[in-house]
Amino acid sequence: MKKTILTAAIFLLSANLLAEDSLLKTYQRELAFLTAQKRTLEKQKTTIEKQFVSKVAKAKKDLDKAQNDLVKLTKTNELKSTQLLEAERNLENIEGSNSLLETTLLQGKMTLNFDEGKWKGLETGEAKISAILSGAVKLLTKGGEIEMIDGEFFTQEGKLTEGRMIKVGRIASYGITPKHSSMLMPVGLGKLKLTENNLEKELAKFRSGDLLTSMPIFLYETTSKGIEPKKEKTFMEIVEAGGAIAYVIVGLGLVALFLALIRGFLLYKASQFDKGILAHIQKGDLKLVEEQSLSGNTPFDRVLLKTFLSKDKEREARENVIHESILGELNYLDKFGAIILVMAAVAPLLGLLGTVTGMISTFDIITEFGTGDPKLLSSGISEALITTKLGLVVAIPSLLLGNLLGGWSGKIKVMLEREALRLSNLFDKEQGSEV
Repeated sequence: MKKTILTAAIFLLSANLLAEDSLLKTYQRELAFLTAQKRTLEKQKTTIEKQFVSKVAKAKKDLDKAQNDLVKLTKTNELKSTQLLEAERNLENIEGSNSLLETTLLQGKMTLNFDEGKWKGLETGEAKISAILSGAVKLLTKGGEIEMIDGEFFTQEGKLTEGRMIKVGRIASYGITPKHSSMLMPVGLGKLKLTENNLEKELAKFRSGDLLTSMPIFLYETTSKGIEPKKEKTFMEIVEAGGAIAYVIVGLGLVALFLALIRGFLLYKASQFDKGILAHIQKGDLKLVEEQSLSGNTPFDRVLLKTFLSKDKEREARENVIHESILGELNYLDKFGAIILVMAAVAPLLGLLGTVTGMISTFDIITEFGTGDPKLLSSGISEALITTKLGLVVAIPSLLLGNLLGGWSGKIKVMLEREALRLSNLFDKEQGSEV
């Protein structure tokens, strides 16, 4: 029995050993297979990485090349755009030059009164330009000649009369009648009119053959438009052209001038005092000063009087009285000073306000009628400039007068304080000598 069990145990042990050996071999075969797979995969990985690096490098080269090509194309595009814009500008200039040339040719044709048939016979632009230049030279040559002809013109009273005319080219004329001889000025529609200047003696020398005689001349560009002699405006006409604000500025200036005169008169009265008292104070003759009578009609007298009345007080109390009395005179010395300076500051602001309102009215006229007739715009522009001028005319003298009068007032204040303190010092010396 024991032998049988031992035999079975040995058999089982052998079977286990055989199974373990088989399993070990299986594991070894699997390990060898996996190791081979690992080597294969590592080779594939290395190959793929090399291919990836190569492709990335190639892609970078392609990208750099594409970027360079893009930069070149962008520069080429910008250059082409610049050339296109330059070509468009040249085309516009050529079209503008052609338009200007056509306008110039048309103006030359109308000015020189070319025959229509002859003008159409000129086929090229060069031929037309040559014809216009030739005609202009002839016209300028004729325009520089001085000739005497018979003609019609208006007298100063507006009557059409006949007489002799001396034409200085196309820019000036003189009219000669039995009663009056003078320069001629255009009145429109090709008509001329005698001016007020009587040039009988000068024109007589010219008629006698003295071509070197000196005469005034009235130059004009054309006789198709009338010329109105400039009239001198009065002060009220100028103010009226400036509108309501101009009247306000003028009124403000008159008020400022009136107040400045009053302030000047008050300061003049304040500066008038008994110089004998001042001389005694400066010398230190207190007894002589006490003998003088202080009327109290001027700030100087009133301050000294209050100083005399406080001579028995302590110095600090006396100085308080002096300062109080000087402060009491400030209302008299500074009267109208601030108002004058305020008016000097307000005047240019009113002028600026007039400028704004004038320009607003000008733009209203432009909106309604356009800019074809400058005369329509003159009223608003005149209002704008006149108010500015009047504002400065009022502000500058007012500011100067205000500062000058303020300086005068300051000098009087300094003199009052100095002499009052000098008198107070005399009282201190007198009290010290008595002690």
